[in-house]
This record gives sequence, structure tokens and C-alpha cells, in this order.
Amino acid sequence: MRPPTAADGGLHAADREQLEGHGIGVEEALRQLAILRDPPPKAALARPAVPGDGVDPLPAGPRANRLADAGRSAARSGDLVRFVPASGAASRLFAELRAAVAGGEPGDPGDVGDRGDAGDPVLGRFEKARRHLPFDAGLAEILERYGDTPKALIPFHRYPGGEVRTALEEHLVEAAAVLGGGGSAALHFSVASTHRPAFEALLGERLPALERRFGCRFEISLSHQSPATDSIALDRRDRPFRLADDPAAPLLVRPGGHGALLRNVQALADRGFGLVAMKNVDNMQPEPFQGPAVRAFRILAGMAREMARRADRPSRVCGVVPTLGTAGGGPFWVRDEAGEDRLQIVETSQMDLDDAEQSAILQRSTHFNPVFMVCAVLRPGGEPYRLEDYVDRDASFLVRKSHGGRALRALERPGLWNGSMAGWETRFVELPGEVYTPVKTVFDLAGEEHRCPAGAILDGDGR
Repeated sequence: MRPPTAADGGLHAADREQLEGHGIGVEEALRQLAILRDPPPKAALARPAVPGDGVDPLPAGPRANRLADAGRSAARSGDLVRFVPASGAASRLFAELRAAVAGGEPGDPGDVGDRGDAGDPVLGRFEKARRHLPFDAGLAEILERYGDTPKALIPFHRYPGGEVRTALEEHLVEAAAVLGGGGSAALHFSVASTHRPAFEALLGERLPALERRFGCRFEISLSHQSPATDSIALDRRDRPFRLADDPAAPLLVRPGGHGALLRNVQALADRGFGLVAMKNVDNMQPEPFQGPAVRAFRILAGMAREMARRADRPSRVCGVVPTLGTAGGGPFWVRDEAGEDRLQIVETSQMDLDDAEQSAILQRSTHFNPVFMVCAVLRPGGEPYRLEDYVDRDASFLVRKSHGGRALRALERPGLWNGSMAGWETRFVELPGEVYTPVKTVFDLAGEEHRCPAGAILDGDGR
């Protein structure tokens, strides 16, 4: 085999055949290698977006009512679809408990977890929280049953009378409430292909009863992240990373991050959906507490409809909440190459925090992106935008990982709501804090915001 040269990017003929079989063209592979070897500059923050300068208040009064009616109308007419990235497993949800059990006394880990070893603070905390958790099993069984389950299929809430709902079911309930009864509620979930049968089984079991209760029909579609959006990596010697330390070994090909889901959003636009409402799978409240989120989604959808009528590019209305020390992306004014300041969602990994001025801008930020937005993806005439045309390809993420104990430098596509939407028209709106109740660890499920109070009346409209 002829050794690869610098001109080849370190790829030989077998590599090219492997990549093309994966759906990754040679030009794309060489582009990825070039970025990995010579990363683009970081985002140029101009200033944080704050109330009065980039972050608007949530409309109130008669205007809010008009917008909410327009948003509800969009849902009932079939113009609005909820898109939920739902391929992530719940491994992080139980990470603390797994570590505590693994570090416990010798013997059966299930016995340690089930009795709640008071000598371990994590297991002791679990024992105190378990009466508020929606699981009907001991710790060992919970870890075995749910440790690698998609977060969407994890029990989230227990209701008076004993009903337990998963995160997936709560998304259905909230979408039906946005609809307001009658018509069809459209939802789309991106899932891992290996877990698709489990999603289909749960939907087949639960949809009929939910449709009867809410007097609507659910139109559910599932998709996978395209392997053509995967990426390659470099080893510590700046060579393409291979599955073994052998120049003839196959390349390691990794998922390209959530920015790869832009293709899934494009597919929804191509199906004729004008508005795509996005929300993270783990940010769900019990039904009696969903009223603020239902109201906010209706208003944001109405605002997105207004923006779409006058925009010459894809547009979006993004809800933001006060930071309260939350890590993650937030709203900023970013200076582009032409010197124009544009509103963007920026992750800290896109920032040059070694630059004192850029770091100071981050410190002055006041709001956080909870992923609660409505996107307008059709032109005023009804044709879908070509969303790839509005991606900032310089906003790719470089991450340091390992595989088989060997360090690697990997590339992830510009984040779905970061660089992939950098060229979109963006508006930020402050939302009430109660619409953001994410579940990052199992202990979050025991919090007050995830407990359905005894005596709560569920009226089918989320309030």
C-alpha cells in the first residue's frame, strides 16, 4: 500500500473507500482535516445581549393574546411541528449513583444500593430522595433497567393515582396543550436507530389513550442522525486517527454532534412545516405545571410567524432565561467579518477566554439558552430555505477525547442552534424561569418542580 502523503491529507485509497461508503465525500474529509490542523478563529463577541439591548420582554396584555392565538392557529393548521433531539442515553443521569455503587463495600452492588448505605453520601441522598422518584424498583434494578436507556424513555413524573409518565409522554401532553384540543399535534423525535423499536413500542402503547383524553390526533415521526454527517479525528501526531495504531487500520468515524441534526430540520421544512418548535427532551414539567410553557410556546410561535412574513432568510424566536450560574450557551452580539453586530447563541467553547476583553463580555452576560425556540424555515411563498446556506462553518467545535486509551482531537459540526443557525435572523425573548426545569441527574426528578401535587386537577389543557 502506498503511504499517504500530506497532499492526500494523510488518507489512502482504502480510507477514501471507507468514507465514501459512510456517505462522507473526499472533499468533506479533507476539509475536516484542515480545520483540525488549523482551527478557525473564535467568535468575536461584541457584547452580551441583555434586556433593552437584544433581549426583549415576553409580550403581555392584548398583544400577547393575539400572538398566542396565532401560535395556536399555526399548531391547529398543521404548520407547526415540535422537534425534540432524543437520541441521548440516560448514562449521565445515573452517573453519580453508578460511581457510588462501584465504590461501595465488597459484595453485591445491588444490596448496597437497595439498603442505601448511610456511609456513602450519594447513596444516602438517594435513600432520602427515593420516595419522590418515579421508579418502582430498587437501585440495582434501576441502574440495570435504565442505565443505557434513552432519556426520553425514562420515567419522569408520578401522578396521583399511580400513573407514571416518561419524558416522551410529557412532550406529547404539552404539544396537545399548545394545540388546545381538536386537530393534529405534530411531533418529530430524532432517535438512535438501535432504540427506535423501544420508541415505537411506547408510542403504540400510549398514543390511543392520550388521543382520547386530549381529543386530538398525534402525528409522530422519527428520524436518525445521518452517518454522512459524522466526522473523523486526528491522533496526537496529527495523523488521521485509526481504530488501531497501524497505518492500514480503518479510520475512526464519530458522530458529528447535534449540529448534524440540521439535516433533520431541513427534512421537516421540505415536508412543508413552516414553524419548527425546539425543546430539549429533559426540560419537561408535570402536566399541572406546564401552563407557562404552553403559553410561551404559543406566543413565540405567533412571533415567529410575524418574523417569517418579512424575513429574507430563516428566522427564529429564542426564549432565554436568567443565567443563575447555569453553564452553557447564551445570547450575545457577535461581530461578523463585515464588522456588523448580529445576535447569536454562543457556547463558551466558541469563545477565546484567554482574551481578557472577551472573558469580560462573558462575565457581563445575564441570560442562558434553555433551547426553547420556534424557527421559521419556509420562504414567504412557501418554499423551504436551503438551511446549509446559512451555516457558519468556522463555528465547528474541536474537542479532545480518547478511544481505546489513545488521545484524539475530534471535530463536531457547528452546533444546531449555534453556528448552524448563525446566518438566521434571530430574536431573543425573556421567559419566566419556571419553564426551565432540566433533568441532568436523577436527583433533579425528586425536586419540587417535578412532583405532581396530590389533588392536582388535570383538565387536558396543561393548566
